[in-house]
Amino acid sequence: MKKYIKIICFVLSSSVWMSCTDVLDKDPLSAPNPENFWKTEAEANKALIACYAKLKEPIISNGPSQSGNFTYWEALSDNAITTSNYQSFDAVMRGQHNTATGGIVSLSWTIGFQGIAACNYFLSNVDRVPDMALATRNRMKGEALFLRAYYYNFLTQLYGDLPIITAPATLNGEHMKTPRSPKADVVNQIILADLNLAIQYLPNILYTNGRAVKGSAIVLKTRVLLNNQRFDDAAETAWSLIGDPANPFRLHPNYAGIFFGEQANNKEIMFSVQFDAPLDYHSHDQIVGGRMSVFPTVELRNAYEPGDPRRKMTIFEIGQPWAYNPNGFRAQGSTAEGQIPFTQMAFKKSVDTLVNNASGATLSDQHMVLMRYADLLLMYAEAMFENGQGTDIRALNAFNEVRARPGVNMPAKLVLTRDIIRNERRVELAFEGLRYNDLIRWGIAHQVIPTLPHNSAGAKRVFKSYLFPVPQGQMDIMRGVWDQNSDWR
Repeated sequence: MKKYIKIICFVLSSSVWMSCTDVLDKDPLSAPNPENFWKTEAEANKALIACYAKLKEPIISNGPSQSGNFTYWEALSDNAITTSNYQSFDAVMRGQHNTATGGIVSLSWTIGFQGIAACNYFLSNVDRVPDMALATRNRMKGEALFLRAYYYNFLTQLYGDLPIITAPATLNGEHMKTPRSPKADVVNQIILADLNLAIQYLPNILYTNGRAVKGSAIVLKTRVLLNNQRFDDAAETAWSLIGDPANPFRLHPNYAGIFFGEQANNKEIMFSVQFDAPLDYHSHDQIVGGRMSVFPTVELRNAYEPGDPRRKMTIFEIGQPWAYNPNGFRAQGSTAEGQIPFTQMAFKKSVDTLVNNASGATLSDQHMVLMRYADLLLMYAEAMFENGQGTDIRALNAFNEVRARPGVNMPAKLVLTRDIIRNERRVELAFEGLRYNDLIRWGIAHQVIPTLPHNSAGAKRVFKSYLFPVPQGQMDIMRGVWDQNSDWR
């Protein structure tokens, strides 16, 4: 894994793998000549590692020398608020973004298609490598297919219809004529097709070294199916792993340890972006534990049932132990405490509570968890309920298994309701970057978001659309080929 990290740093700083001259970044036109490359398994592995590279972008996970990370997506939901202008999350939170807004509105598009470009380049060339074992070739293809599906799902949830691009573009510019295909076609022809092959190719083992495994693809496929209200298929997909006697994944007995301190060989983590300080690091503890520019809402705090220990493992509240003050978390006494927000709370999940460094990078290297087994169990319970099978003992057991985790030990629910399932997702997965997508896929964002304040004066947020606009720079390039999303014309 350490070699993988070092190579990624090289790839990101090089023009070998992808061109960044066009907004869409459909292809790595500056890639090595296939006649001189693609000769060994090691060379194929370098190209595969490039497919993972865009996961190191902070808005997808985290990265060095950055002032934010992917947890800022929570500020677009009812779980969090931000006082920072990092990557325009604040503008979207207030509903002040438009077609020309930078930050996440345009950067998400660019990053997603750069990732797709790397995957297309790999998939189009890997069969050139001679003398590679079939199992190795298929495993590597499975990883690239999983990643292409990941990037495409990320984009479809934000922008809707997308161009279907499965091969590296050529210098004749034909890719500039590619229309946007309906989201349903993108989901069926690319995302699900890729994931079906990935599930077939990837090994059914624990996720340990930063490489996608079969379980990673099953979680993503379940998420995609739920995003598209295909509840029966989602339940069947989730159960294919949950109900498999060979399922290697389990809930971790220490909830807090999933995010800091107990990540090595953790049976609950199904996909994460891994770091290895001091060469590959981030500053999550500084940004969250010290500067506190993204912090919990009162509504999130109130969502926890009385006695739920996950609240104290997720949120700093006045008086809790805190490295910046021997008297605990409070509103005065140190430089960091000048950043304590008006809600008098901060996020604790994944923060090293022993780190006191509010002004400089802490060289943190805990892994940023993107998928875990508790999410799969809750998605299964939700899919079963929405498909009319909420009373099935398998759905109840999956749901209550999450609540019964050692160290949490919340009482079992005897019946499932939509509100119960959604609230459990909220408190179990808080500050993991999933809540905004949940509100979007449930179709309730337009009801929830305008009820929330965006500052200490109580000014309300504005929810403008279920989709981001396609960045204006991209629309200018594709004038006459694409139409802008309807809310932004």
